[in-house]
Amino acid sequence: MKRFLQLILFILLIASNIYAQKKEEGKLNLYGDFRFRTELDRNSNKTNGTKRDNRDRLRYRLRLGFKYKLTNYIEFGGRIRSGNPLNQQSPHVTLGKEFRSGDFSIDKAYIKMSDKKGYWVWVGKNSMPLWKQNEFLWDDDVNPEGIALGKHFKLNKRANITPVFGYFIIGNSDKKFKDNSTLTIAQLKFDGDIGENNLTVSSGLISGNSIPNSPDKTSSYLLNYNILATNIQFNFKKTGLVLGVDYFENISDYNGNGNIDTIFRDQTTGYVTSLLYGIKKFQFGYYYAHIEKYAVIDYFAQDDWVRWGNSNYTRSSNFSGQEFRIKYKISKQFNTILRAYFVKGLKTTGTNLETGTRIRLDFNIKF
Repeated sequence: MKRFLQLILFILLIASNIYAQKKEEGKLNLYGDFRFRTELDRNSNKTNGTKRDNRDRLRYRLRLGFKYKLTNYIEFGGRIRSGNPLNQQSPHVTLGKEFRSGDFSIDKAYIKMSDKKGYWVWVGKNSMPLWKQNEFLWDDDVNPEGIALGKHFKLNKRANITPVFGYFIIGNSDKKFKDNSTLTIAQLKFDGDIGENNLTVSSGLISGNSIPNSPDKTSSYLLNYNILATNIQFNFKKTGLVLGVDYFENISDYNGNGNIDTIFRDQTTGYVTSLLYGIKKFQFGYYYAHIEKYAVIDYFAQDDWVRWGNSNYTRSSNFSGQEFRIKYKISKQFNTILRAYFVKGLKTTGTNLETGTRIRLDFNIKF
């Protein structure tokens, strides 16, 4: 932790010396979004063979943020969000709390520096800088805290390479700040045009050190993760067709780990295939996912597909299933999305596999 703080201080000192003379008029940009959601959960079985109650919910999400460009090379910003502050995966609030005011928390708080050559670095709390085409590896609502840096290299008029690196602190409510767990990330992304189409390929690593098995006070042991992630996306621009493949492999060895049940020790692989087709104001989508127990860090991954877990986090692994979606663009800043999920567990220490069917209808507005 001491070395991490020294690194941040060193970067800030260098940046302040480089850009001290580049004083320009500041520019403030305000932004935000609102979502209203109707959600139905059906056919959700527990591992003990009993059924969860059917659940119908009306929910909302509200986020407000700003970016302030101090100079051409220095920016700082922040954002607040609705939702349970203890749940990093979801900023959504369920209606029906007897008119009680909703919770709000800090979602982003960072300073970012860049230069003319395309190098950039930020410190604070900000969006995960990894390129991804979905949220199976990392949920868009989970904004890590630490430092990230990268560079955009233009190979030629039709191809680019972008490396990114990051080091993040992971909070654990059972421990003091100095004992926090950490994440280190690295990724190399290539994107280029092939004729009139576009290919994007990325390969990277998420390395987690002493990660709690749950993010709240139910945590009972720590794990290390070393997740190799490869993502491929082919965009047929003229036809509106987008094909995607994602592959995750956690190369950490859990054999002999007494904290993990034997049936889960080799459950370290995940893969996703996707097909999107856009025509006029419509987009149709299909996803198939197979995510084993330790292929991802489940409480940092998407929380859309399953209702497994509790109010503080979703256990987004150990399942396979399908998603069907239809998106309609009402205007540039307003769209609606209908999604249906059909999911079944992969392994269980109980008598039955978990299951679930979920239907969502979202109305999204942004500015």
